Amino acid sequence: MAKGTRTRTSKVAARPRRSPARPRSISATDAEWQEVREFTARRGFSSLSDGARQLLRSGLRTEELVDEYAAASAWQLARAWADAQAIVDGDRAVGSWDRIAEAAEQARTRIRERAEAQRAVRTGA
Repeated sequence: MAKGTRTRTSKVAARPRRSPARPRSISATDAEWQEVREFTARRGFSSLSDGARQLLRSGLRTEELVDEYAAASAWQLARAWADAQAIVDGDRAVGSWDRIAEAAEQARTRIRERAEAQRAVRTGA
């Protein structure tokens, strides 16, 4: 066999891989840890750490949703305020006053009809 043609088949030393979940330490009262135990049992998780991880994940997602809701709410309020300002400044029309008056009259008619129907039911007429 000539030098250089030989292939090497030695094994590369296996390095231990770290799992994506490593132990962490948190402070928790006995009552809080009891809640984690109860949650873990209710959900059927195999370990307390699985229950704690699920609670952490769920809590973080809830906080993200709360932040998204707050941002959306602030945006809607700002948008409504801008629309109101545009209407006040005359930059935007809100519709014809005749159509508004007509819609109000239709609403008043429906209110009267419902009131009459309720009176008829109460009096048995």
